[in-house]
Amino acid sequence: MKKTILISLASLFAASLFAEIKMPAIFGDNMMFQQQKPINIWGTAKPNAQVKAMFNFKYTQAKADKDGNWKMALPAEAASFSPKALVMFEDNIPSLTIKNILVGEVWLAGGQSNMEWRVAKTTDRDLAVKNAAKLKGKMRYFKQSSDGYSKVEKNEFQKGAKWIMVDEKNVDGTTAVGYYFAERLLADLKVPVGIIYASKGASTMAAWTDKQTLLNGWCKDYAPIAGIIKRLETYTDAEYKQLLAAHNKKVADFDARVAKAKAEGKKPPVPSWDFRLSPSIESPIVDYKTPTLHFNGKIAPMRNFVFRGVIWYQGESDSNPGLLEHYTESFGMLIDCWRKRLGNPDLPFLQVQLASYDNIPREWCLARQAQFENTKKFKNVYMACIIDTGEENNIHPHDKTTPGARLEKIALQKIYGFNAVSDAPEFKSAEFDGGAAKVFFNDFGAGLCFKGEPRGFEVLVDGKWQPAKA
Repeated sequence: MKKTILISLASLFAASLFAEIKMPAIFGDNMMFQQQKPINIWGTAKPNAQVKAMFNFKYTQAKADKDGNWKMALPAEAASFSPKALVMFEDNIPSLTIKNILVGEVWLAGGQSNMEWRVAKTTDRDLAVKNAAKLKGKMRYFKQSSDGYSKVEKNEFQKGAKWIMVDEKNVDGTTAVGYYFAERLLADLKVPVGIIYASKGASTMAAWTDKQTLLNGWCKDYAPIAGIIKRLETYTDAEYKQLLAAHNKKVADFDARVAKAKAEGKKPPVPSWDFRLSPSIESPIVDYKTPTLHFNGKIAPMRNFVFRGVIWYQGESDSNPGLLEHYTESFGMLIDCWRKRLGNPDLPFLQVQLASYDNIPREWCLARQAQFENTKKFKNVYMACIIDTGEENNIHPHDKTTPGARLEKIALQKIYGFNAVSDAPEFKSAEFDGGAAKVFFNDFGAGLCFKGEPRGFEVLVDGKWQPAKA
């Protein structure tokens, strides 16, 4: 009898070694599933194999097609702090086990550098580390490189993408706005919270939108977008090598000029912040300005992975000439693209309005207005106003607690139905009396207050905007 059991176990173990079930990196140890929604999973197996999934003692199955692709939906689950395993079977043989899975609230954190900004560089870093030590696995974070981009749509994430349990040792490397949002959400909802990271500094919205959506939108005749998309189709390794050689020569020549200036006791030249960025084999121009690249590498592999919503902090790059006048259209295209590709027509977007910053042209004011208009034009789009925060000479405010906290208030009120105050003061009307104007604001659930002296008011006199003292 003992020999029979040993032989059977050995046979089972040997079969599992040759099993072919594979799943994208977003399905991995320490991951989190979205609660209260059917759970979409997919992957590859042997062609025509019978694939079965067991999660929380429930079985779901599907048959792989002739190429080995399969997909299925697990039943919706309630949130739980109790870790579970997903066991995958191929033709009734155990093939793959994903361990330590929680079910809770999952959000995607997207945008550019202010969403990319890490906890380590924030005002409340020490408190974040202290609080992260108490999480005990209750917060999960899908970590992927900001440089995970591609000129073609990917089915898998870049190497190294994985889920981690946030703690005091790794919290420094997480997106600060995402962490401060998740920390408060976990405390208020009392369920596990997961953050999927997908950001890149200086990236435009076009970099996060798929090819078809862009070419069907306003930018189909706009060369800096449509022209680059077309050029990507003919971009070769040989051209990349030529660009790289030219770049290396440019950097070497510049370094020689710096060395000469120092030797002569002169002030050396200062390059732009992106001067040393090397050309990419994926694009002839920098990735963050290349349409589709970050969608292809970070969003396309998610397919229809289920999560609750998106927190989005972006807009600095799209306030530039040529893009600003189409800001709301571009945001609408991005929303439409993500909702279609992720299979959720009502996917909520919680955006952060640009913070106060003095060292900028007037265009940021217009970008803020466009961000405000997004909330009126598109369903399930909300905005966290942070004009009362920011740093005079820093485009990256160190206070990321405030935007994270305000995003969480929006989620509580608009998404989860809590009795919370999340709206910002909104202009209602103005009355003019002689040389003065009285400005009225809509009721938003809390009293209007000023931090220090009121600023930012202007009046239009003889066709020119002039500062006004409030």
